[in-house]
Amino acid sequence: MTPDETLAAALHEAAAAVPVGTAPTAAVMLRGRTIRRRRRAMRSAVVAAAVLVPVAGAAFSATFDSPSTPPAPAAPAPAPAPAAVRVVDPGEKVPLGHGHTMRLTAQGLYLGMPKATEQLVKAAGVPGGKISATTSGDGGGTVWAGIYRGPERPAGVTLSVGGRTVGARIVTLPGSPGWVAFHAYAARAGTDGSTITVLGADGTVLATLAKPGRG
Repeated sequence: MTPDETLAAALHEAAAAVPVGTAPTAAVMLRGRTIRRRRRAMRSAVVAAAVLVPVAGAAFSATFDSPSTPPAPAAPAPAPAPAAVRVVDPGEKVPLGHGHTMRLTAQGLYLGMPKATEQLVKAAGVPGGKISATTSGDGGGTVWAGIYRGPERPAGVTLSVGGRTVGARIVTLPGSPGWVAFHAYAARAGTDGSTITVLGADGTVLATLAKPGRG
């Protein structure tokens, strides 16, 4: 035999002497099935995550984010509510409080004061569309009373004094005398500056009367 043939024969004898077991087919197939199940589970988890993320984002926005809407335009100032007008008979006394009274006649407004004669505000002396007023009081408070003369019955009269505005009460005679009287009280000294404003039904300023303060 040649040297190559001798070597080949020796290799065959060595290979035949090595024990050969059964091929692990079942184990390999089991492992393959396990791997496939894990891959399917991972794909399902990825799909579920892809579906849940948008839903979670929507819930977050709905709960915490305010809608971006422009601010609503400011509503126009409403017209003043019509003031309750008291109709009195000529000469009927109207108590104003703090010892003061008011009565109306065809001549105008009489303001009664404690321990003093009445003050008369003549209606004929008030120009059309204007205000005339008088005051009575002391450092603890003041009564304002006056007349507005005009073709339109006012919807309201306000008195602003000392940084505060109060509504005056309107009093008139029966029929259409062409003027109305009003009165108000403020816990301020009569020497403080004041402004009386007469308002129409639509909020229009019909007349104003400003009185500067004194000392």
